[in-house]
Amino acid sequence: MNPSFLRREWGAATFVLTVLVGIIIVPLALTFGHQGTSPGTSGPATTATASASPSATVSPSPSASPAASPSVTPSPTR
Repeated sequence: MNPSFLRREWGAATFVLTVLVGIIIVPLALTFGHQGTSPGTSGPATTATASASPSATVSPSPSASPAASPSVTPSPTR
């Protein structure tokens, strides 16, 4: 490449170089980023068990304090 062309069009040349590098880096990152996971597992296996004893439920207590309403102060008239 001509050095004067790069001096004049450095932005376009940098953009093209960035796109070319991205075409290589992005698929590699996606491939190597998903190597540790297999498509069938999403975490540790859990099993559902039925319990014979009733579980204690916690009910939320209602709040007795009402919401404060803003007070309006009249502005003086001219």
